[in-house]
Amino acid sequence: MKLINMVQDSDVLNEIQRLYDGKPVTVSRLKRKFQGEGLEEVLKRLEEQGKIRSIPVKGGKAYEPSLDKLDQVLKEISNLKDEIRKLQEYLLERTKVSTDSFDEIYERVRDNLGYAHLQAIRVEMGLGKEEFYSTLRDHIESRYDLIAGGDEGYVRKGSIYGIVKRKR
Repeated sequence: MKLINMVQDSDVLNEIQRLYDGKPVTVSRLKRKFQGEGLEEVLKRLEEQGKIRSIPVKGGKAYEPSLDKLDQVLKEISNLKDEIRKLQEYLLERTKVSTDSFDEIYERVRDNLGYAHLQAIRVEMGLGKEEFYSTLRDHIESRYDLIAGGDEGYVRKGSIYGIVKRKR
């Protein structure tokens, strides 16, 4: 008695979805995975059910999952949401490092009365003016008093506020 290893529809569909990266999956690639009997019948059945589409390629056929336009759009939206979340996490981590560095450098460059020039802190941090003042604005305004003076800083009512002192 010969035992036949039958290929399951769901296995073939899952493998096509797993291997599909924008390029159709060739039959030869599927045959490497599924050595059992009936792969051709399963592919034909899945195509008739509308779950996959065949694409003619030189020398044979290839298959891709049959996603309607809404599924593709939803998948892209999901991918974009993941990318935005990763970018937000990266920016939060970067800002946290910058605020910690700002506080450490403030402690080093302040004078005995607690005053420090924003320019000196920026130079120590190695940041450009635009990046420094835009990234750290909320941190500086929430934890430090701004004092008029200095060569660079925030402009308020026509005056440059470039000296800070930690709030009590």
